[in-house]
Amino acid sequence: MHQSNLLPIISLFAYLGICSPTPSSSSNLEVKTDSGVLHGFINQVAPHVQQFLGVPFAQPPIGSRRWLPPSRFRSNSSFNASDIGPACPQIPIADQGNSSVYAPLGGNQTEYFPPSMGPFSEDCLTLNVWAPSNSKKNLPVIVFYFGGGFVQGGTNALYFNPQSWVERTQSHIVVTPNFRSNIFGFPNAAGLDEQNLGLLDQRVSLEWIRDNIANFGGDPSRIVVWGQSASAIALDFLNFAYPMDPIASGMILDSSTALFPSRGSQTPDTAHSNFTAVAAALGCKDPSSQIDCLRNSSWQDIEAVLQADSSLKFVTVVDENIVFSNYTQRYELGALSSIPAIIGSNEHEFNEGIPYPLGPLLNQTGSDEITNSTFLCTAALTSRLRASESRLTYRFRYDGNFSNISPSAYPGAYHASELPLFFGTADLHAPSTAYENKVSRALQDLWLDFATDPKGGLAKAGWGSYGDGKAVLLGGADVPVREIELSQLEGVCGSVTIKT
Repeated sequence: MHQSNLLPIISLFAYLGICSPTPSSSSNLEVKTDSGVLHGFINQVAPHVQQFLGVPFAQPPIGSRRWLPPSRFRSNSSFNASDIGPACPQIPIADQGNSSVYAPLGGNQTEYFPPSMGPFSEDCLTLNVWAPSNSKKNLPVIVFYFGGGFVQGGTNALYFNPQSWVERTQSHIVVTPNFRSNIFGFPNAAGLDEQNLGLLDQRVSLEWIRDNIANFGGDPSRIVVWGQSASAIALDFLNFAYPMDPIASGMILDSSTALFPSRGSQTPDTAHSNFTAVAAALGCKDPSSQIDCLRNSSWQDIEAVLQADSSLKFVTVVDENIVFSNYTQRYELGALSSIPAIIGSNEHEFNEGIPYPLGPLLNQTGSDEITNSTFLCTAALTSRLRASESRLTYRFRYDGNFSNISPSAYPGAYHASELPLFFGTADLHAPSTAYENKVSRALQDLWLDFATDPKGGLAKAGWGSYGDGKAVLLGGADVPVREIELSQLEGVCGSVTIKT
């Protein structure tokens, strides 16, 4: 890897233009939506990109609305859309006590892939829109949903700002929505009609985009959803939950699918004991009134209980409506949408969790065995099942290894390391190499080819489909995109036991 010096932390904000929105008299910066008349801005970092940030798409899930399904936010008022909204309540990753590339214990705290670092708020159901200022109409739309294991994450993570991408292409729109996680998104509490609130948040945000994106110049018939990690699982869940009305014209499942081991779920807590334990810790001991009682507790107090007891888990819940218990059966029934998909993973996914620093507890071979048995081979199985139902599918693996993203203790293409290259934010900590910039542009263009024409765009770009027996390696040391035989990617999966 080519080594480069870290930039001062203050340069992060200048790089992203966070501190310097530049008002404009352009009528394009005033957009009427269901959420009100939005007043956006343009900054000097991306002078040809309109930004509309922190737009509410659902009623704030606070007070009596805590633990209820999302309800569309509607207003005729003016709204200053100049700031990305806070992330939903969560335990900051740096406070979780786990060593990883995202928060290395004893390491340089500036040299890691930053997840959402705050601020946090329960009033968090907002989204952000980046659109070209060239007044083009019917542009393809890419909607990115962040990962985080269903317990953390937010659109305010610094790497998730696509302004330079949209500035470069002037040919697409990017939207990033927030959604609830952990106990606020997946409470698994007795007495609630819906438990998978975070997934419903994603669905309602997509409905908002469908209904309003044309006012930003977007094409509601060309909306591609892109989920990374837990959100790849979530989008695959939704693909089965709404097979006749997916809204999206294509989906990108990046580093997970609905077949991922445990699928984000823990041992079924049919007794709702985790929620009851939180309630009891905050003095809400009457089982008949736990939900209403806890609605009077602050989200900070609730998160403090979770931080004190790491055994309390709140992730997706099998309800046979939004989340199903048997996805192989759902495939056999053909109970999934017909939209095309890109499915892939990274070469060394589990390097994110190698103990810091790299040592004898888990070597590279052991790390890659975990990567293959979870990320790679469940992607292979998902693709195989999709092919059995004649669903167009493309396969990839990301192999990038760049020192400004992959520190020396966590080398290679670890989990989520591809995201800065797609968003155009790889320079956030240190300058990119010329080749890294070339890879970034190539990745961005492939996603744009897919969004522009989900059925034929990648074929025109020379990417053979799963049905053709082809896959691509992205970001390798020699060329940004290299097509390979599918067997070269998935051959190892014949000898790997997959637990789904």
